[in-house]
Amino acid sequence: MELFLGILAAVALSLVIMAFQRKRTKAAWQGVVTRIKEEADVYDDENNFREGQILIHYQTDSGKKGKIRLSRHHFGTMFQGLKAGDRLEKQAGEPLPRWVRER
Repeated sequence: MELFLGILAAVALSLVIMAFQRKRTKAAWQGVVTRIKEEADVYDDENNFREGQILIHYQTDSGKKGKIRLSRHHFGTMFQGLKAGDRLEKQAGEPLPRWVRER
């Protein structure tokens, strides 16, 4: 019986996470980068190396605040040169926003 309840709890948690991700993917917004923070490389308690990540903090035009966590590699390929004050645009169905470069 305990095994069944454990499996049921895991399935329920998975469904909640999937619903949350689907909602985030469907969302569309435009906003401004407020801060970019670089996390340092660290070794965890078991002495495994963990590469630091980049956090992009943003504020949408409607006033909501959010952040995007990327590896250094993905930041370098997608957002090389991004800085505070630059605009981002998230399209519905896309997992990440795109950088709106002023022309």
